[in-house]
Amino acid sequence: MSDISAYVASNIAASLSVTTVLSASDTTDQEPSGLDTALQVTFGPAQGTGTDPVMVDALGNITFNEGGLYLFNGFANFERQGSSGGVTVTAFRPLVNGVQLGATKAVDLASVGIMIPYELTIPFNATAGDVLTWEIMRDSSGVDAGGLYTHTLTGGWSNVPSASVRIFKVGA
Repeated sequence: MSDISAYVASNIAASLSVTTVLSASDTTDQEPSGLDTALQVTFGPAQGTGTDPVMVDALGNITFNEGGLYLFNGFANFERQGSSGGVTVTAFRPLVNGVQLGATKAVDLASVGIMIPYELTIPFNATAGDVLTWEIMRDSSGVDAGGLYTHTLTGGWSNVPSASVRIFKVGA
């Protein structure tokens, strides 16, 4: 039995390939315009075309041109700058074809100058034509402050983006 298990595991692992099909990041601050107002997250300039497996436009619309299994790795740098006092509640959610996917998540920030990096990797089984977007919102249960911010580093490393995405296609 262990020989069969080892054979299956080695052949499945050897036959799967994982290829990066999109890597994008945005170094602009992304702040909702007010309380209870959604802002679509952007990932920098447009990349890819209709002949690529995945492309992103400048508005943050991630379009899957080929169906299949993908791994989505997303990063957001939640921060609060400017005003102090109260707690900001910044919510975020993914949407596929305009419909929310999964649960809403949120970050609470009670003071300025605190960064909360959030990174997540999830499998996504896409159909050709699916559009994935992300939104953030400052909820009215908190104060009107906070968003996704780039953070400039002076030690010689690259700056922290406000948001970034890497998408991998899993194939046999």
